[in-house]
Amino acid sequence: MPARRTLLLGAATLCIAAPASGQAPRYAALSLVGNPIEIVTGRAEIGSRLNQNRRRAFDDAEGTLDRYVLRAVERGVQTHQRGASVAMLALPGSVLYDEPERAFDGRQVVLPGAVVDALVASKVSHLLLLTKLRDAARIPLYDETTGVGTVKGIGFYTDPDVRLKVRESGQAAYGVLAPFVYVRISLVDVQSGEVVREERVHDMRTFTAAEKPDASNPWDVLSAEQKIDVLRRLIDQSIGDAVLRLLRAG
Repeated sequence: MPARRTLLLGAATLCIAAPASGQAPRYAALSLVGNPIEIVTGRAEIGSRLNQNRRRAFDDAEGTLDRYVLRAVERGVQTHQRGASVAMLALPGSVLYDEPERAFDGRQVVLPGAVVDALVASKVSHLLLLTKLRDAARIPLYDETTGVGTVKGIGFYTDPDVRLKVRESGQAAYGVLAPFVYVRISLVDVQSGEVVREERVHDMRTFTAAEKPDASNPWDVLSAEQKIDVLRRLIDQSIGDAVLRLLRAG
């Protein structure tokens, strides 16, 4: 991993001035959540507290999901304040995708030197840092949630053993597919390198086998194109709205 530096941009390096009165603020955004895409299959084990879920990972080498994330960030920022600019940063291949805790030292953010240099060059006041969040799978049903174990980042949760009753027809259906976005969004003051505040996104959508009776398993409820489109829309809504809440909280 490239050398890391504490994100502290003071007099020793560069003093980043706050925007002049009436001038739109300038932000930077770094997404470390889009790769790899996680596929989680729920596996309940009676009498065990261990997470028995089966996990697979699909490489998004082209950075498609991170681009969706950054567009959602930009939408949230510009909804908060029209004319605000967002410098989009990338760090492909970084270990911080799989080890997000390494980006934090308490409330201080520690990032690779190349990112710090890019922030200096961009002359931004704040960084929106998006990292993967691991938490319990909570698939929304009509009036409750279900799920086994945990999920992290962006991906899909499947469980062929969940039995659901279709409210409209009363028929039973087995299997659920749930795209998810589990992300931590940190608003970082660039001059101090400290996290000002954060939002945690836990968002899932539910698709059941009843929606495609000829599907042999829940994974086939949506086509490959539909899966990407569903993730894109989920990212846009959940990330964009979370960024807006984060900025409005100040």
